[in-house]
Amino acid sequence: PFGKDLESFEELNETLSANFTEDHLYRIDHYLGKEMVQNLTVLRFSNTWFECVWSNKDIECVILTFKEPFGTDGRGGYFDQYGIIRDILQNHLLQVLTLLAMEPPTTVEGPKSGKAIRDAKVAVLNAIPPISLEDTVLGQYQGYADDPTIKNKDTNTPTFAVLKLAINTPRWHGVPFIMKAGKALNERKAEMRIQFKDAPAATYLFNGQDCPRNELVMRMQPHEAVYMKTNVKSPGFAAKPIQSELEVNYDTRFFSNFENTSNPDAYTRLILDVLQGKHAAFVRDDELRRAWEIFTPLLHKIDNTDVRPIVYAQGSRGPKEADEFISKAAGYKRNEDYVFYDNELSRKSGVVDPIPLPDIPNDQMCDVGLYGLAVMGQNFALNMASHGFKVCVGNRSPAKVSTTVARAAAEGNLPIVGSDDVQDFVRKLSKPRKVIILVQAGKPVDDTIAKLSEYMEKGDLIIDGGNEWFPNSINRAKLLESKGIHFMGMGISGGEEGARNGPSLMPGGPKVAYDMIAPILTKCAAQIGDKGACAGYLGPVGSGNYVKMVHNGIEYGDMQLISEVYDVLKNVVGMSNEEMADLFEEWNKTELSSYLIEITYKILRKKDDKTGEGYVIDYVLDKTGMKGTGRWTIQEGAERSVAIPTMAAALDARMLSGRKEERESASKVFEAPTISSVDKAKVLEDLKAALYSSKVCSYAQGLSLIKAASDEFEWNVNLSECARLWMGGCIIRAELLGEIYNAFNENPSLDNLLVNPFFAKQIKSRVPSWRSLVALCVTNGIACPSLCSSLNYFDTYRRARLPANLTQAQRDFFGGHTYERVDAPGERFHTAWTEAHKDIGDANQRTAGENVQK
Repeated sequence: PFGKDLESFEELNETLSANFTEDHLYRIDHYLGKEMVQNLTVLRFSNTWFECVWSNKDIECVILTFKEPFGTDGRGGYFDQYGIIRDILQNHLLQVLTLLAMEPPTTVEGPKSGKAIRDAKVAVLNAIPPISLEDTVLGQYQGYADDPTIKNKDTNTPTFAVLKLAINTPRWHGVPFIMKAGKALNERKAEMRIQFKDAPAATYLFNGQDCPRNELVMRMQPHEAVYMKTNVKSPGFAAKPIQSELEVNYDTRFFSNFENTSNPDAYTRLILDVLQGKHAAFVRDDELRRAWEIFTPLLHKIDNTDVRPIVYAQGSRGPKEADEFISKAAGYKRNEDYVFYDNELSRKSGVVDPIPLPDIPNDQMCDVGLYGLAVMGQNFALNMASHGFKVCVGNRSPAKVSTTVARAAAEGNLPIVGSDDVQDFVRKLSKPRKVIILVQAGKPVDDTIAKLSEYMEKGDLIIDGGNEWFPNSINRAKLLESKGIHFMGMGISGGEEGARNGPSLMPGGPKVAYDMIAPILTKCAAQIGDKGACAGYLGPVGSGNYVKMVHNGIEYGDMQLISEVYDVLKNVVGMSNEEMADLFEEWNKTELSSYLIEITYKILRKKDDKTGEGYVIDYVLDKTGMKGTGRWTIQEGAERSVAIPTMAAALDARMLSGRKEERESASKVFEAPTISSVDKAKVLEDLKAALYSSKVCSYAQGLSLIKAASDEFEWNVNLSECARLWMGGCIIRAELLGEIYNAFNENPSLDNLLVNPFFAKQIKSRVPSWRSLVALCVTNGIACPSLCSSLNYFDTYRRARLPANLTQAQRDFFGGHTYERVDAPGERFHTAWTEAHKDIGDANQRTAGENVQK
């Protein structure tokens, strides 16, 4: 909010007014950029019927609503200084109200529209008297003060408010305007709701039958829509009025048939308006002044006296007194029988209560449910059942349920129960219910959660075990929080074999939720001697997905490094498949021991069973596929300013491999260098050293990325725990993870794995061989992007001074980006490099917003 009350507004405004004229100021209230808000002028003034019913003659009341399903989430320190009234009502909803209630402006488009629309809005505000405490219901959700950032544990700051306003104009006299906003409620919603008066003589005409009131609803979020609740004849022989809707859903009406097309967001619209000099969607100083005049008396009453808000449960509709107040003060009649169909999901007034399920005997209840029965899902269900847990399995197609139950019987009558529909699936789970879903990432996950949560209850747990983009898990957790359902995102690594026999499990979510599922996860995960199960708590929701994403990025790098070694062995040294297999098997008994080395020698030995001639490896097309987690890792490296070149080079190599036809054409244009004769023993020694050193760099990069994200999102991820979870079951399990575990266990704040004494010693002894091998590849025309990038990473990281000084000087030359001096740390400088360069003023202001890693 622009200020905290009228006095602070005037102080801020006076400072601005002394330096800028009003036509140079664009005060953003992003609600004025929302599609439905900007739609108001078109709806009202371009439809002949609209203005005919837009007055106290036909309208009973107007309700503006803003609801969030989550609390302050660590922002309590900020929120407690302002409260819900300043945060939402005094600005966002009041701006919407003025557009709803204003008289027709002289124009709504063109250069004069800014003044015309804002003049009309100010006229509305001038007709609204200040709000009294008697016209409010204030609430505070249970547990609000538990937010550690809130200092005053006896705070009376409202997190919920309902206010009644009056507009004393001929059009609106006598029509109550209700503004309602709250946090930690039962759904996410922002809407304008206009309820019309009862249809004249309806009770008489329909022989005493209830005839619900018409309502016009303009929904700002989620899923922008306009719908009119309209009475229609009930199906069949009777003539009872029932309520349906005439609806325009913007997603389905305008965007569903066009890929990569969506509505621009509010800030995009508003910033474009600034660039084009349009003022209509921005707040003028006289609007703000009058808004604060309306709200300041109420705010001072709350701030300066012991006004106690009503405590309400999280995930509820708010205080029950609020519904009673709206019904009494506004004359609002709620149609309890009306069901709104939103995106094929029916709901009554938002989030519905869980559908009650019939009880079944305790001895038939299952310990855990698994939904999604592709091979990974089937194998993990069998894994849990093998450890004595009774598992209920479900799937969109019933055939896979039958297959899984049959496998369980064939593998020793394992305790797996099948279910053909979601309701029955949830019914068979013991409380608190625990469900693991293994379906395709994206919309299938959302659809599955929607179906399951319809029957699940507060305290139940849903775990997504797929490879998912971590912000999606965070959003799903917030959505389910409104129902009191726990949500976790859990990375699972080990492929089909690991899922059946013991994978690496990387869960992130509420600690209380992890404790619910931990006895199952720790028994079913891979077991590593004295290090225990390869399953453990990583941190809040999102952290598990992130660690698994980085795991996959390291996996990309490791596979590429091994393939580059294979390339040298085959095309420079000239070894056969059997000779290479023997070498990799030998290396697997050394410090290079790993799952990927193990499967490499097994792959190289596999004879072709299609032709009966040669080896399978020589028939495999040289195009590498990918599913997205590697790309996410590289994007995150850029986002967190963490260099991960080994993985980035691996991703580049996969993309280049996909251009098979282009490469074949290029091979006819460019001759390959003649392969020189080599000292085989020397090359094998160099390859082993280079592979080990590069693998260490890859792990160093990945763990640095996890640390950067953990610090930014306050996850507090333990890097030694990441190494422990990766020691068994997963694709990147390797001998050197034991030493990585030791390194971060001994020094949790270690800047980089490379500077750990053990690894520093190992790298130093291998550097000459590493350089020799990369040079051999370059001179013989053998691409080694990940081996070379790893060496470049090492050489860049070990240097105290880089040529980055010239790059920054160039930036200052052409863009005035300034630079720091070695003899004046912390200060910014700009040089007039030529006569064309001018003084830029305070150089320290030039880097505001620049991503400079400290």
